[in-house]
Amino acid sequence: MLRKRRQRRARSAALVIGAAQVLVAAAVGAAQTAAGDGPSLEQLVRAAMARDVALEKLQLDVRNKQLAVAQGAAERGFGLSLTLGSERLVDATLTGIWEEDENETNVSYGVNTGVTANLPHPFGSISTSASLSCTRPLVEDGECNKEGDTPRWDLNGNARIGLTSKLEQPLRPLLGLDATPAADLEAVHEVVQAERAVRARVRAITRDILNDMKKILGYRKAAREQEHELAEQEDEITRRRDVLRDNQESHEFQTLLFNLEMKRRDLETTQRRLEQDLDAFEQRTGSRSFGLLTEARLALPAGEVDRAPAVVDAAVGLRVSEHRIREDENSRWPEVTVKASIDWPEPGRLSAGVGFNLILPILDGGLQQIKSERLNNGVEAAKLDVTSARREFAEALVAADRKIRDLDRRAWEHRERNRLAALNVLETKAALDAGVVVPSVLAQAELDHELLALDGERLRVDRWLQKLALDALTDADPLDFTPAP
Repeated sequence: MLRKRRQRRARSAALVIGAAQVLVAAAVGAAQTAAGDGPSLEQLVRAAMARDVALEKLQLDVRNKQLAVAQGAAERGFGLSLTLGSERLVDATLTGIWEEDENETNVSYGVNTGVTANLPHPFGSISTSASLSCTRPLVEDGECNKEGDTPRWDLNGNARIGLTSKLEQPLRPLLGLDATPAADLEAVHEVVQAERAVRARVRAITRDILNDMKKILGYRKAAREQEHELAEQEDEITRRRDVLRDNQESHEFQTLLFNLEMKRRDLETTQRRLEQDLDAFEQRTGSRSFGLLTEARLALPAGEVDRAPAVVDAAVGLRVSEHRIREDENSRWPEVTVKASIDWPEPGRLSAGVGFNLILPILDGGLQQIKSERLNNGVEAAKLDVTSARREFAEALVAADRKIRDLDRRAWEHRERNRLAALNVLETKAALDAGVVVPSVLAQAELDHELLALDGERLRVDRWLQKLALDALTDADPLDFTPAP
């Protein structure tokens, strides 16, 4: 007999649990249906990105930084230029006139053109110049006659054509002694930082949207609670008015009316704030609604310390400091430039020369020693920055792990509370059918279950906010909206 009772209890318990699971699934399905018309988080973020002026400016800054790097590469690459002018080259000027003595006046005119090819780094340049010039004396042919006729002038002389080719090659770039690596590294890293700023802005936009969603859900929950409390208060007023019809001026009844008006005003305030937040949300995203959030994927970025922005910046700073020391050492070498040229007006003539500038300070007041010490101190400071950045990353991982565990605990607690609330609704309905409880008890149970659903959406918002914080640790893609498995 006892065994049969236990079996019946087990079957009834299983039926209750199964019904509760069906009720939970139905509630979740209803929530998804209600929120299915709203855009997803990714759609909201992309719409807000299209409206954000600051993001557009950051994207332009990225492009400018990329163009600066390309400009530096182009300046050291192959270049071809053509010149046409009247600058003096082998006695060539556009025009000129001068008088050597009282009886001879000379005039000159000419033009020159040139082609210069800048070879790719580390090579120098090759240039070829051509000029055409003519210098002739003005010879007077006769004197003025009595009638005052203008004398006639004859131009006679020889034109000259010049052609010059020249090769210019600095030796420092060939030996790897040019001072460009630090500047190049800084320029490339500026592009990386500008791209990082764009991703940070996208994360900020997503964070703002999630915070708006959390506030809207909070006001919806508060409004739903206040609506329920107001309905209960109105029922209480109606019941008391029937009972205390002859005593409506009593202190107790007037207090009930005062509390009713306070709850009504609180509800109006909450609804007004909800509308204001919805208006702000619409201005940011173009929508007044949003869909049900998926579960965010939370995982610590294990073994990715070298991707941390602070670590990357510190490592680049260390490399730049080391390059500056090397550049300072290379700058002490003399600058040597090899030049070779040939002048074609005199065939067979080949001129070549080697020139160099050597500047070695004898007395500099200890300037070089001070400069070297400051550069060495910069390297040591950069090493300390790398160590500090790695340590801060490790501490951030510990804090993130703590937050993830707290969110997991809250998620488990919410699932259990939701399951118990579904069981409570089911049992209260059965008790109401049996006449054991009044309808207000069922209304309270259903309200508790509905509020738990709103708490679940706010918990999902918190998990997405934590995912953004995890992405910021390694500057991961902020538009990765892959849900948790």
